[in-house]
Amino acid sequence: MNLLHPYYIIAIVYMLFFSIQEVFGNKVEKKWFWFLAIYLILIVGLRDNVGPDYGSYRGIYIYSDTKEYINIFRKALHIEGSENVEIEWLYALINKILLNIFNAPFYIVTLVVATFAMIFKVEYTEDNTFYPFTFTLFMFIPNFFIGESGQIRQNLGTFVIYFAIRYIKERKLLPYLFWVFIATGIHNVCYLFLPMYWLVKLPLNRTTMLVLILGSVFLSPFEVYRVFGDFLGSLTADSMLVEGFNGYIDETAQRLNGGFGIPEAMMAILTFFLFAFDKKMEEKYPYYEYHKVFAVFGICMYFIFRNNPVFSSRMAGAFIGFAYVIIPNAMYVVSSNGKKLIYSFIISLVIFNFIVFASFRNIVAGRFTIDLYKNHILP
Repeated sequence: MNLLHPYYIIAIVYMLFFSIQEVFGNKVEKKWFWFLAIYLILIVGLRDNVGPDYGSYRGIYIYSDTKEYINIFRKALHIEGSENVEIEWLYALINKILLNIFNAPFYIVTLVVATFAMIFKVEYTEDNTFYPFTFTLFMFIPNFFIGESGQIRQNLGTFVIYFAIRYIKERKLLPYLFWVFIATGIHNVCYLFLPMYWLVKLPLNRTTMLVLILGSVFLSPFEVYRVFGDFLGSLTADSMLVEGFNGYIDETAQRLNGGFGIPEAMMAILTFFLFAFDKKMEEKYPYYEYHKVFAVFGICMYFIFRNNPVFSSRMAGAFIGFAYVIIPNAMYVVSSNGKKLIYSFIISLVIFNFIVFASFRNIVAGRFTIDLYKNHILP
C-alpha cells in the first residue's frame, strides 16, 4: 500500500472535522466550504505532472492553438469550417486564449479549469444536500483523483451541468438550455443531460424502479447500446486521453464477463438507499423525486453499458456522480440512531475506498504519493 501526499490527508481530515459538525451539530457556514475549495484548487490546479492524463491534456493545449478562432466558433454553432476541431469548442477556446494571447504555461490551464470546476462544485453541492462536507468526503476517493486531477474536461463539464440542475428545479428552460450549451462546449457527454429537464417529471414508484433496474441488468450481456452506432462513441471518444484514463481502471476479464466487483457493489448500495428510504425522502427531502430519476437513469445506464468500461464509467458515471447525493441525504429523514448508522456506513466506505485506491496502485499511477507529487508553488 502507498500513502497519499500529506496535502490530500489534510483535506480529508478537514472534511471529516466539518462533516461531524454538520451531521451531529449545527449547520456549518458556507465560508468553511469555500476555504476547502480554495485549498483544493491550489493542490490540483498547480500540480506538476500529476495525474495519468496530465501529458495528454498538455498535448491538447498545444493542439488547440493550431485551430483558427473562426473554426472554433463555427463548431460552437455546429457549422462545418475549413478545418476540423476535434475537441469541444469552449475547451479549445479556453486553451487557445491562454496560449495564444497570454502565452501561459500549462499549469495555468489546470489552475483555471480547477477554479471553475470548484466554483460550480461548491454551488451544486450546497444546492442539493444539507451535508456538503460529508458528501464531498464520501466522493473524494476516487472521484477527486479521476475528475479534478484526471479527466479535467469531463469533470468541469459535468459540474457545470450539475450546477444547472437548479434551473430544472425552478422550471426555467432557457437558463437550463444556456448552461447545457456551455457544458457541452466543454465535454460532449453533457448532451445526455438535455432531456432531463422533462424526464425528471417521470413518476417513479418502487415497482417502476425495480422493473427498470432489473431490466437493465438483464440487458447487460447483450450490449444493446451498439444499435446507436457511432453516436455514443462521439460522446466519449478521445484517443489522446484513453491511455491516461486507463491508468485508473482495474478491469478484469472475469468482471467484464459477468463477475461482481466494486462498481457493482456501489450500484447495489445506491439501489438499496433508493428503495429503503424512498417514502421518507419523498415526504421530507426537497426535490428528492428529481434526484431519484437521475439515480435510476445512472444505475440503468451503468448496467446497459457495463461491458464497455469507457461508456460505463464516463457516460453512466456522469449521472451516478450526482445520484450518490441520495446516500448522505438519507440522514436527513431518519431518526438519530438511524443517522449515526448511516454516517458510520459512509465513513466505512471512505476508509474502504482509501485502502482500495492505494492497494490498486492508482496512487502511484497518478503520482499522488508523498514522494511523487509535485506542485508549482507549494513545497
